[in-house]
This record gives sequence, structure tokens and C-alpha cells, in this order.
Amino acid sequence: MPAMWAEIQQLINRFPGKVGIWLENLHSHEHYAHNPDWRVLAASTIKLPMLCYALSTGVDLRKRLEVKPETVAGGSGVLKELSPGLSLPLLDLLTLMIVVSDNTATNVVLDYFGHKEPFNAYYRAQGWRNTYSAGMLSLPDERPDPRRVKGEASTVSAEDLGLLLKRLWHGELLSPEATQTALSILSRQQMTFFLRYLPADLDDLEEGKAPFKLYSKSGEIRQCRHDAGILAKDNLAYSLVVLTETELDPRFHPDHPAVLLIGKIASVLYQHRLS
Repeated sequence: MPAMWAEIQQLINRFPGKVGIWLENLHSHEHYAHNPDWRVLAASTIKLPMLCYALSTGVDLRKRLEVKPETVAGGSGVLKELSPGLSLPLLDLLTLMIVVSDNTATNVVLDYFGHKEPFNAYYRAQGWRNTYSAGMLSLPDERPDPRRVKGEASTVSAEDLGLLLKRLWHGELLSPEATQTALSILSRQQMTFFLRYLPADLDDLEEGKAPFKLYSKSGEIRQCRHDAGILAKDNLAYSLVVLTETELDPRFHPDHPAVLLIGKIASVLYQHRLS
């Protein structure tokens, strides 16, 4: 891995901000890390451990949950744009939470399971020391989450997400059925940054024409861009987590320096190990 990592390190050194990385061969367990314990604002990557907790409970995924007015959030997602009184199966809400990073769906899921406490207890039990759910996401100032402590934020680290992905891939985190459900949902994410320089796009992945498989969850807020996932091809699979923070450019756009960095790191991994 030295040549590949040297190339990645050059990209890190040129980035105008802080970076956390976890990269691991999921078969040999050879790995490299950069700031692995950095506890960073999670943005929507917190939805990855949330998905795992929800599926770990064994709850009936056909159960329909109401989208209550107090769960309707701003930011990413489509539920906020739909008519009031909607109810959806839990499986659909989990799918929306990952595939289009729907904040309202995330809040409905959080509310159904009893808010942040059971999620955080699960993270602690798994040994994810830097992973924390602070409460509902992206509620307006005039309608705050009454159970969210002022000033708290959801956090993750590259190592925590990397270890989650490894255990998920090897079927050590969830039941076989729940593992397949999680991977299926993660394979359909529509907001990944990893694809920027890879030889396939979302249509290729959906149609099964891509030369690899991708299971991932991204996240972005003004100062952070993240992506965490598994790139797999034939008998090879690598987990890759890239977390970033920079004050250089607060805008949400496809040429943000952190977006380009994440795409370039995924491309380096692919060229060196999967092409």
C-alpha cells in the first residue's frame, strides 16, 4: 500500500483544512489511517450508524410510521415537500434516510425508537467511542428539538465508521437478513462524492453496468464534506472513510475542494487496487 498511500498523502497535504481517513482491505485487514480518532461534526454520516441500530432491533420493517409535524426538517430530503399526514413503512423511511439523505425521515426514525438515548447506547456497546447522535436534525429555530441539549452536535470519526463498515461487510454487526437490507440500501445512495472520478455513474450502478459495487453514505454541512463506504470488485473489497473540515468555501456545489478531494482519494484507491 505504500505507493498508493503516498499519493493520497500528497492530496491530504494540499487540502486547505483537516482530513480524517480510514482505508482498509476488508479481506487482508491491511489498513491505513490519518487522524482516525478525530471527532468531527457528523453531518449526514450519522445516518449510517443510525441505520445499523434500527436494523439491529429486529423491528418489523413493514410497520407504518406517521410523519408528525414536529419531525419535519429543513435541508436534504423530499418528505418536507409532501402533503401533511403521510405515513410510510419503516423500511421506506430508512431507505429515504440513506438514499436521498432525508432529514425528516431520519427524525421520524429517531422519534420512533425513543430519541437519541437508545442509539447512543448502541454505539457505546459497539465500541464506537466518537460516534454520537445529538437529536433531531435540521429543525427550524422556532421549533427546536426539546430533547436536544443546546450546543451539542452529532459526531463521528473515521475509525468508528471504518470499523462499522468492516463488521457490516463480514456479517458481524447484523443478522444475515438485516445485513443484506443495509447493503442494499447503501448501494442505492444518490448523493455520493466517491463517484466523481470513478469509471461509472449512478445510472451504471443502478443498471448493474459499473465495473465495481459501491455501498456508501455521504454527508455535508457548511464546513464539512464526508463520505464513508465500501468499494468492491470481484473478490476484493475496501472500506474508505474520508472526513473533511475547511473554512475555505462554505457553498454547496460540485466543485467544492473537499468534494474533489474525496473523489480523488476514491480514484487513487480504485486505480491502485481495483482497476
